[in-house]
Amino acid sequence: MVTIKVHTPIASQQEGMFFSMDGAEESVFSLEACRNLFDAHPRERDFRFELHCPGGSVPEGLAIYDFLRTSGKNIYMNIEGACHSMAVVLLLAAPRENRTANPNCRALIHKVSGSAYGGTADELEQAARSIRQYQESILDIYADRTGEPRERLAQIMDEERERTAQELLEWGFIGRINTYNTNFKPNNIIMNIKQLKQKANDFLNSLRDVLSVVNFDFVDEEGSVLFSTETEDDTLEVGMPATPDGTFTIADGRQVTIAEGVITEIVEPDAGEDTELEAENRQLRGQLVEAAAIIRDLKKNLRSNYTPAGRLGTPSKGARTANSGPARKDDVRERLSKTKSNQ
Repeated sequence: MVTIKVHTPIASQQEGMFFSMDGAEESVFSLEACRNLFDAHPRERDFRFELHCPGGSVPEGLAIYDFLRTSGKNIYMNIEGACHSMAVVLLLAAPRENRTANPNCRALIHKVSGSAYGGTADELEQAARSIRQYQESILDIYADRTGEPRERLAQIMDEERERTAQELLEWGFIGRINTYNTNFKPNNIIMNIKQLKQKANDFLNSLRDVLSVVNFDFVDEEGSVLFSTETEDDTLEVGMPATPDGTFTIADGRQVTIAEGVITEIVEPDAGEDTELEAENRQLRGQLVEAAAIIRDLKKNLRSNYTPAGRLGTPSKGARTANSGPARKDDVRERLSKTKSNQ
């Protein structure tokens, strides 16, 4: 943001000689000076004007007003001390929310004045018409930028008095009066910090309590949530907090009544009658038993007592197998012995 101090009369560079004995350029705030400041900061979007100005040339002030309104920049105006005459018009170049004033400022609102030296009656009448036109233009700006009735603004102009910051605020010339931000007592600052810390801790504790609550949802046979309790499991007890109120039948058949946020009654399902879930469970168990019996029968039928010819039965522990070398030798000797005895 570029800050521009308007602490000199509003006038063109040519008129500057009437406001300064040495004709220095900085003796006036002109359209040319304003344009040069904007050209020097082509990429800057925000321009803040600090007004402490006695007013000045009406044509130059109107030209600066139009330049600021058509610049495409964000304009801020603040009254530092005095804001007289045409400086009030410059003030209104900023939108109301960007117009501020220090508490002890003063603004002079008055009619347009001029002078004529010599000339004919026609020339004097032309000068009077020109002054009235400028005055109407200023009233148009007042009405457009403040929202006040034109008749009331004309009356304020006729009174030609210095106005306070509070009056400027009431009439819409500014949007805010600046507040003082220095000389605070250290004790108050320390107290404010402590209070802020305490409020922050209280908020965090309350947030922690909210986040620590765990709800368990109870559903019906179709899985739709009926109500919730502040527990981590499916425990149900009379007096337990639960929401919402009402009477519900949960999936296991129990009927639960909730009133004023607590469980008031739990009715167990009738032991003489099976619930649909229990009946389905018993039917499935029966089908499993039947399936197990069928599998056992199949295993029995798959067993075989067939023993291949010429193969010995399963030997006892420690006995020689039919395929071992000694067993084959014994078998041969036995057969030879039988052959000799038969001869």
